[in-house]
Amino acid sequence: MKNLSLLFNRFRSNSILLYCLQILIVLCGTTLGLYQLGFGQLIVPVTLGAIATALTDFDDRLSIRLRNLIYVCVLFFTVSTILEFLAPYKFWFIVYLSLSSAALVMMGALGQRYATISFGTILLSIYTMFGLGEYPDWYQQPSYFVLGALWYGLTSILFFVIRPTLPLQEKISTIFQDIAELRQAKSRLFDPDNIDNVETLLFELSQKNSQVVSSLNQAKNSLLTRLKASRVNNTSIYWLNLYYFAQDMHEQVTSSYLHYEKIHQNFSRSDLIFRIQKNMQLQALACHDLSQAILDHQSYQPRESASKALENLELSMRDWVQQHPNNLEVKNLELILNNLKSVHEQFAQLQLNQNIEQLSPQQHQDHLNLLDDDIQGVQDLILKIKQQLSPQSALFRHAVRLAVIFVVGYAISLLPFAQNGYWILLTSLFVCQITYFATKSRLKLRTIGTLLGVLLGIPILYFVPSIEGQLLLTVICGVSFFYLRQKKYALATVMATLMVLLIFNLKGAGFSIILPRIIDTFIGCAIAWLAVNFIWPDWNFRNISSNIKKNNQTTFDYFHVVVQQYHQGRELDLEYRTTRRAAHNAQIELSNMISSLSTEPQPNQELIQYAFRYLVYSHSQLSYVSALGHQREKIEDQALLELLDKIENVLKQSLIEQAAIPPQRVERLLEDINNLNQQHQVSAKHPLLLKQMSLLLETLPELVLLKNKLLALEIK
Repeated sequence: MKNLSLLFNRFRSNSILLYCLQILIVLCGTTLGLYQLGFGQLIVPVTLGAIATALTDFDDRLSIRLRNLIYVCVLFFTVSTILEFLAPYKFWFIVYLSLSSAALVMMGALGQRYATISFGTILLSIYTMFGLGEYPDWYQQPSYFVLGALWYGLTSILFFVIRPTLPLQEKISTIFQDIAELRQAKSRLFDPDNIDNVETLLFELSQKNSQVVSSLNQAKNSLLTRLKASRVNNTSIYWLNLYYFAQDMHEQVTSSYLHYEKIHQNFSRSDLIFRIQKNMQLQALACHDLSQAILDHQSYQPRESASKALENLELSMRDWVQQHPNNLEVKNLELILNNLKSVHEQFAQLQLNQNIEQLSPQQHQDHLNLLDDDIQGVQDLILKIKQQLSPQSALFRHAVRLAVIFVVGYAISLLPFAQNGYWILLTSLFVCQITYFATKSRLKLRTIGTLLGVLLGIPILYFVPSIEGQLLLTVICGVSFFYLRQKKYALATVMATLMVLLIFNLKGAGFSIILPRIIDTFIGCAIAWLAVNFIWPDWNFRNISSNIKKNNQTTFDYFHVVVQQYHQGRELDLEYRTTRRAAHNAQIELSNMISSLSTEPQPNQELIQYAFRYLVYSHSQLSYVSALGHQREKIEDQALLELLDKIENVLKQSLIEQAAIPPQRVERLLEDINNLNQQHQVSAKHPLLLKQMSLLLETLPELVLLKNKLLALEIK
């Protein structure tokens, strides 16, 4: 009985499974339900309307969900009706379809909510083409689409009311799961056998860091919609506190204190790095436990083994210091020990039933300011769209490509051999993504998935002749599609192809559309492929220089606010959080740009090599600043403050102002740091500060060298 209760709780805490249950109810209603009620002729349009609405779903509070549903219904009815009236006029039909689709894509500039609604509306435009001329009255098909949208919307609202915080719960949980993977990746740097692949491991670390930042941003959107409610309750503030805890944990985990290449030179024969690695792995396990506890809404319980492992590391390090009193390198490991202890203490104090902080109205508004990037008025709306009206904008390029693709695809669909030419547009819509890299990946998966779906569909249509059986399989394939579409796109395409074949078989067109479906898929993929290759291809707008400049600027801004707090005292204020987030977001953009270089046609291998090395050094610099940020506190020692200011000036001149810094200047600063290190009363008080300053300076020349080589190789 206990196992059943545990299984039920796990099911209730799994948003994917609950979403699949919702889709099951939706599709059962639009297929088996309508068939049993004697409305079999409505199955296709109502089901397509529900599917299009499902693809517009976005995590929002209840009032916004209701508003979004109204928007979707109005858009679906309007777009479908206009296409119904324009159907006899081929020229105006394609002009409207292409321009309206481009305009809807540009609405994505207003935020992810509007981007998802826009995509669903474009998809509905193509679905409208499926049933043109089949209904005697112009309003019938648009009304059936709206009926499907209402059915999905009502089930979505019902499931939201049952578990309103589950999507946010899962996103917060995902953050800690990603931090666990980041900590695990970092522990591999302390493997004494990893001598020759440190840069590879550091690159992997930067990729894991990008995933954590991406998860933080996704959780931010869910938090925002709840914090903007008229009545913010303690539960919302509780999730906000967990979000901030994750941010602070991320800053600690990304902190770096040494050159990892030197670990093996100094400590490969000791047990210190083994113990450090073990503690990092245990903390990764603690993050995983916390992630699961959040998901199950249970109290987090620290593992006893973590305390014991940390105690043994401290004892081992104490012995090493006694045996090697003049070894300065051990101070680097002591910094790591302090970081491990800090993380451990935070875990030890964390309880899910902690008292919820009560915020003042001004504090609450500050939280909204920190998170909010939604539309703030008509002027803000115009500004957001206007900023994207340039070929420099990936969104604008995507909108233009999609408009051209629809014109070409529709023109081909008018040819005699294209019996169901709307499949060309549908395939192109799903394959053509905003970047070349994403399109290339979708192209292969879509083609394979469609072919497999058709091959499986032929025997299914033959051996399952009954309508009831085919409707049941339609439901199964539909649920499978929504379950797989974010995980296994090729399999999701297989399920979507089977679902469509089964639905169209209700019209007696199951076998007849198989061959056209394959041909149209290849044509749609080819058009999308040509579009991303020849219409403002990404490599003409990758802007290595602007990405590097933005990354340097945001990292420097982060360093600047940290230095300010060493002067004035520690504060976890709005400026600090926003600056830190901007630095990590810029690192993600740089990582995405560099990762896409190798996917381009005829890639420049020399450019790729320098770019990947630059990403490693850039991430290292950000990690050193994170370490300074985590330990920031007001200091009174003027020599240290002056040294910090000098380093800030050097970073500003070399990275922001692009001025050449004489090597002698960097060497003098390193000598000053070394001299301060000899003063035991100073180094004992501020070992981390001194070490991070030296790391920033030591990696700066190579970072500047790689930057200059990248800029020299960039295609103008």
